[in-house]
Amino acid sequence: MNKQFADIAFPTAVRQVFTYETRDDSIKPGMRVWVPLRNEFAIGMVVRVHDNKPDFETRPIERILDSDPIMNETVLNLTEWIHRFYYCSWGEAIQAALPVGLNFSSEKRLRVKKGFKAEITEEELAILKEIEEKSITLKEAEKRWRDGKGKTFFKKALQHGWITIWEEPRQKVDFKKVKHWQIKKGVDPGSVLEGLTENERETKWVQAFEKLTTLDLPMPNSELQEMDDLFTSYSLNRIEKEGWIESVDLPVKGEEIYKGVFEPEKLNSLLDQQEDAFEQIRDALDAETFKSFLLFGVTGSGKTEVYIHALKHALDQGRGGLVLVPEIALTPQTVKRFYQIFGDQIAVLHSRLNEREKYEAWQSLKSGEKRIAIGPRSAVFAPVENLGLIVVDEEHDNSYKQFDPAPRYHARDVAIMRAHMEGAVTILGSATPGMVSVQAVKEEKHTLLHLPIRPTGTMPEVSILDMKEYKSAMRGPLTVELYDETKKALDRKEQVIFLYNRRGFASFMQCEDCGHIPESPESSTSLTYHKRKNILLDHYSGYSRRADSRCEMCGSSNLKTKGSGTQQVEEQVQELFPDARLLRMDMDTTSGKDGHQKIYDQFLSGNADILIGTQIVAKGLDFPNVTVVGVVNADTELAFPSFRAGERMYQLLSQVAGRAGRAEKPGVVYVQTWKPDHPAIKCARTHDFKTFARYELHQREMLMFPPYSRMIVFQFKSQSWSKVQTVADKFCDAMRMVVGENPVMGPSPSVIEWMSGKYQWEANIKLDRKYNGHAIEKLLNTIFAKYDAIKPKGAGAVRINVDVDAVE
Repeated sequence: MNKQFADIAFPTAVRQVFTYETRDDSIKPGMRVWVPLRNEFAIGMVVRVHDNKPDFETRPIERILDSDPIMNETVLNLTEWIHRFYYCSWGEAIQAALPVGLNFSSEKRLRVKKGFKAEITEEELAILKEIEEKSITLKEAEKRWRDGKGKTFFKKALQHGWITIWEEPRQKVDFKKVKHWQIKKGVDPGSVLEGLTENERETKWVQAFEKLTTLDLPMPNSELQEMDDLFTSYSLNRIEKEGWIESVDLPVKGEEIYKGVFEPEKLNSLLDQQEDAFEQIRDALDAETFKSFLLFGVTGSGKTEVYIHALKHALDQGRGGLVLVPEIALTPQTVKRFYQIFGDQIAVLHSRLNEREKYEAWQSLKSGEKRIAIGPRSAVFAPVENLGLIVVDEEHDNSYKQFDPAPRYHARDVAIMRAHMEGAVTILGSATPGMVSVQAVKEEKHTLLHLPIRPTGTMPEVSILDMKEYKSAMRGPLTVELYDETKKALDRKEQVIFLYNRRGFASFMQCEDCGHIPESPESSTSLTYHKRKNILLDHYSGYSRRADSRCEMCGSSNLKTKGSGTQQVEEQVQELFPDARLLRMDMDTTSGKDGHQKIYDQFLSGNADILIGTQIVAKGLDFPNVTVVGVVNADTELAFPSFRAGERMYQLLSQVAGRAGRAEKPGVVYVQTWKPDHPAIKCARTHDFKTFARYELHQREMLMFPPYSRMIVFQFKSQSWSKVQTVADKFCDAMRMVVGENPVMGPSPSVIEWMSGKYQWEANIKLDRKYNGHAIEKLLNTIFAKYDAIKPKGAGAVRINVDVDAVE
């Protein structure tokens, strides 16, 4: 075999691939390999195999770890696009695309040097023999000999080279293995039974063996013992002792969670507006070419039924499907409807699955056993065979954007690119689409499908409560009006939801006379209050000023800093309604694997009267008995220092309003706010998304914020305040050398300027939307080259993160 060369990507921040040589013609892109890297060994992914000899000496590949590629060509190409567009390393993109069980992992093991000569004691010799015979890992050894003479000798043996550390590749998890019983190889059961006397054949353990010979072995030990009283531990061990059967550990699949009842006959017929939308999707699927749809439907309009019919059509074509949902909306309730129609063809991927469950779900898709993947952001990489349809539900949701670690990708955009590569169809669904998607419809990148009405129930009435008028008419955190409606609903045995969307770290100031929140004159975003320095700061432009002592709008000195949590609201509401049964749904109460589901089940079954929560309660939950929804603190979203604050406010109000009036009972939504005239609040009251979108896009266009630009945020982190500030300043100088003054904003301290022992600063740049992956990569390479030429002494102590198409 002639020498070949392979380009290998590693899961480090270094944005280059490394070339190795091999004579093994079985090597293919998408396989993992074990190779020398600097002074150690590491696991990498083959991204290209070629015959182009580089102009440097190459090192050989030590071992190929896979018999077949674990990543197909399309997903490998997708990770290359992510590497270029989101400016991360190719290895980091590959790392994100693999399940935990197949991720890059290695462990350090110990070897005893052959033929070494030294005078050691019997006790020390025993340590070396144990290391040699048991292939002990470095971690095990450090735990085994962590003190006393053992520790002293172990340290000495490492220093003298009697023991060497050897790194070995390791797969983190595999299918769960359990004990099975099978007929021992070479044993003829018929001959064994023929050789037994009548008395012997009357013994229980022989009868157990005779029964075993009629079964389809191998079978799990636990299953056999449940099947028949003959299969006791004694009987099975006795038969094994005779040499007739043997035990083997074989892989079994774990219990699948999120299962429902498989009732495919309950596929609902589509109503007229749903049928119109589905017909266009069906035509695109039949054409077997890429097309992208924005399915804009009010809450409760039946978007899920359109998804299901589209998925069924794709499956009927022999193709697979992928359904992305926001992390906190991925509940058994969400999956239940899909499982009802598609049954065991569904694999659910979720961050709260353990490593083995993730691995098993991934393998079931790769093998073609399952044909539909449902999951959050990371499921966009699921190895669905012959992919025909990708659904991105609640496409506006912020959780589709990965923040840390790299790659900082947006799953919606990755889904669209994957569909483009595979000739698949995408459906982006939302009651409140993001401005990026709305503008994409205008630019004819997406085809708009509209579901304007609810098939059942009515859109709830939304009442705006101006907090300036209720200052002397409050019951705890509730206005008198909201308190009275809550009491009436409880008296009618109906349920109530209170939304308290705390943005805890983003403190802000607000005038309690006129409701004004100070804004930046340079970016029109709210100013964040930094208590330590007593300043108001714009995190986009770096503009700052001393904290106001009087309101700049009305002159009042009644300025308050805002921010408290759901737990405090829960305690206050319990005091107001002592007989009501309360539940709280936030990140604290749903942190466990089934925390979200337990709270949902309790509330749905009527075991609680009031549900208090953060934005989690607004995410696609269906409670037919909820007739009152109260938004306790609408202004916290508007106060968040983001160009998307108004958009997020409208989305949140619309989504939480969608929880009321979903069944026959009419619902009402109360929004408590100091800013009743804000366009997001006024439009949410009338469910007028189109008017809000026109206003919001006009504001963005004037300030050149996305979707009229492509925003890249640079984050600087260091333990030294002076170094992080100096590096941020120099980096911005480098950016201005490349792109000029106007597009560069910053640097300034981050919203959270101190975290995990490091200071954080930010800067950003706004580029024309025409910049694609290659153009962005070229520009950023030029900026970093300029920075390298002028970077200050000690710059290595500052980490620079790049976030392309940042959403904040």
